[in-house]
Amino acid sequence: MNIIWANRLIAGTKTWAEMPASRRAGVKKVLAERVAEDEIATGDYKNITGEDYVG
Repeated sequence: MNIIWANRLIAGTKTWAEMPASRRAGVKKVLAERVAEDEIATGDYKNITGEDYVG
C-alpha cells in the first residue's frame, strides 16, 4: 500500500495531507528509495513531504 500511495503522490492524484498518518513513515521510505535510485529528484521529495531529503 505504501508503494501505491507513493505512486499517487508522485503523479499528483493525492496530496500528503490526504494520506493516512499511519502510512507516512512507510511512504517516506519508498520515496527516499526512489530518490536514491534517481527515479525522482530531491526537490520532488521535498514538494511531496514538505521535508528535505536526507540520504
